[in-house]
Order: sequence, then structure tokens, then C-alpha cells
Amino acid sequence: MEFILFLGFLGLVWGIGQKINKPKDEFADVDIEYEFIDKDAMKEATSVVMKEPSFNVNAIEEYTGESIKKFEFRPQNFIQFIGQTEAKDKARTIIKKAHRGIKCHFLVDGIRGHGKTTFVEIVAKELGAKIIKRVGKQVDEDNLVEIINEINSSQEKFVIFFIDEIDTMDWRVVKVLNPIIESFEIAGKKIKPFIFASATINKHILIDKTPDTLDRISTHIKFARYDDKEIGQILAQYQKQLYAETVVPQEVIETISKNCKFNPRTSIALLEDYIVEVDMTRVLNSSKIVTQGLTKKDIEILYALSKSTRAMGANALAMKVGLSPKEYTTEFEPFLVEYDYVNRVPSRVITDKGKKLLEEVKL
Repeated sequence: MEFILFLGFLGLVWGIGQKINKPKDEFADVDIEYEFIDKDAMKEATSVVMKEPSFNVNAIEEYTGESIKKFEFRPQNFIQFIGQTEAKDKARTIIKKAHRGIKCHFLVDGIRGHGKTTFVEIVAKELGAKIIKRVGKQVDEDNLVEIINEINSSQEKFVIFFIDEIDTMDWRVVKVLNPIIESFEIAGKKIKPFIFASATINKHILIDKTPDTLDRISTHIKFARYDDKEIGQILAQYQKQLYAETVVPQEVIETISKNCKFNPRTSIALLEDYIVEVDMTRVLNSSKIVTQGLTKKDIEILYALSKSTRAMGANALAMKVGLSPKEYTTEFEPFLVEYDYVNRVPSRVITDKGKKLLEEVKL
């Protein structure tokens, strides 16, 4: 009997050794603790606790050299913030409600690169509010306590607690927010009234996972995709603010506006490439843009669909063109579907517009 127990003990030690000796990169970003019911005999391992790595900002040594060059321009008010007329109208209503003491939480939903964070920051500036900014995946229960204490100790009349990428936040922590944003109290403790703002590119995840939290946010703002004229205005303003000494011909602005998939962030990247290259053809080629903002990879996707005898699922299509399913569904499909190059039925098929495009271009 003792021999059998001894063999069992050796098996346990070997199993733990296998966990510890896993390839280093598999556990590179976590600390591992092993807890034992009987620490003296070490007979039974009960759990493996995976700890998230902590990011200690206080340990960073601040740069003290020459003044940092201004690398980007962000609109400072709603006049400088081009487009999104409906969103700006809703923002003005939010500001009026705040001045009347009416609860005015809001969520901004839109395509990446469209200025959601800048939009929230302008609301804060218009109100003269203190803004507390976090990214969803950074917020846990301990962070939430710290944030509440920061809100309660703030001297400003208005406070905006802003969570960007709220869809990446732990759902258990999101649920803790419900009584806080609904009645400004939790566990019988009062919290200074504040404005809860959040942003996401994946509202469907929130609808699925935390509909009760969405119900407590009174204003939902949906960003529209920009058009080429608005992109042109954004580029002209950006160039004037940061690169006034550089001449950028109007035809270059127009070319960028039509080849950035109407995304401000992409258009600015193309503008800055042109400023250093002074050759628009070279810029388009280096970004692998073929026509109308579509890249070689977009064309490969359309070509794969055109050669398929039946509709393709996202996973199969992504594999066919050398992408991960996540890359395909987040970086390529939204534009292709929105601009009628691809249909989802629910699997993917090429449209007549997509077929016509393939006839016009050659890789």
C-alpha cells in the first residue's frame, strides 16, 4: 500500500514538473503559483493560479532630453472635428443635460480610426470636466475601486469616466458597473455623480454579453463612415497644423481621399508617407493599394471567391488567402461587404460589382 502511495506521489511530482517545464514562451507573460492542500506531505495539487502581468507606470524613468516634436494633431473642439454631424448634435444634448444635472452616460460605436476617443475628449473639454481614461482590458475590481476613489476626491464639477474598447473588459467587472452608473452607489456607499462614457468597434459583443449595462447607458452614438470630401477636409486641416511648410497638391489630397477606404487614420498615414516621399505612385505601391482603396489582399479575397463553386465561410476564405479569421473579419470584410464587393448569405459570395472590378484590375 505504501509503495502504491509512493508511486502516486512520484506521478504527481512528474505532472507538476511537466507544467513547470513547458516551453518558455507559452507562459512568458504570466506568473504561476501552485497551491497544495497538504503542504507538508505535498500530496495533492489543487490549483494553478494564472496572474496577469502588472504594468507599473511609477517605475518608468521619464525622458528629460530635448522637447518632443509634435507628432500628431487632434481636434480640440467640434468645429475642428470634421463630419459626424448627428454625433455632434447628440454630444451637444449630452452637454446640456450635464449642466441641468441630468444623468447622461453615452457610448460611441464606430469603425476604428474614426476619432471616437478624440470625440469623448472634446465633450470633456466643452464641459471643463476631469476625464479618467482607461482601456477595457486594463480595468479589474481593484482598478475600479481606485477609479471610484479618484472620482469621489475630484474637485471638478464634472467628471467623465471613459472606458475605451469596453468590449475587451472582463464581463464580471462590467456587471459591477451596473449599480454604479445607475444610482451612483454600491454596497450602500455613495459615489459622486459622473458621466460614464465608453467606446467600441464591437457593439454586437456588448449586446450579447452585457445588454443590462447597455440599457443603463442612455445615449448610443453611432459613427458614420466618412466620405471622400470629409477626408479631404481632415487631410487639409492636418497638413496645415503639422506640415504647413510642405506643399501638398490638391490632386494628391483627392487621390488619398479616394484610396484610404474613407478612414481618417489611414488617410493621415498616407499623407505623411507622401510628405517624405513626394511621390504618390510610390506611396500607393508601398501600401499595396490597387484601386479605390482596395489592396492586393482585397483583390486576392475577391479572386478566391470568384473561383469558388459555392459560398465560403470566413475561416475557409481567410485560410485560402493567408489570413487569420480575425484578420479577415475585422480588417477586410467590413469594407468589402459595406461597399458591395462581397455578400454574406450567410457564407461569403462575390457580387457582380466585385466580378466587374476583377475584370478591370490585374495583379
